[in-house]
Amino acid sequence: MKQVDSGHALFEMELAGAQLALLSYIAKLSGGLQDAQDILQETNLTLCRERRKFNPDRPFLPWARAVAYYAVLSWRK
Repeated sequence: MKQVDSGHALFEMELAGAQLALLSYIAKLSGGLQDAQDILQETNLTLCRERRKFNPDRPFLPWARAVAYYAVLSWRK
């Protein structure tokens, strides 16, 4: 059980630490901070739903950016 708990704690720590980088990335892709904040919320929801796919042996930010990229594509539709 501790392994699962530590995995969740690591995910939460990585997610919290990535917020500014993700917001900046999304703002560049979407062209505005207001929309970027909404897209970041959607990205965070998706990341939380997909947290089981998080591999702690790999860097978090590239995975999170990929999720954000698809959130921006979805927003553009």
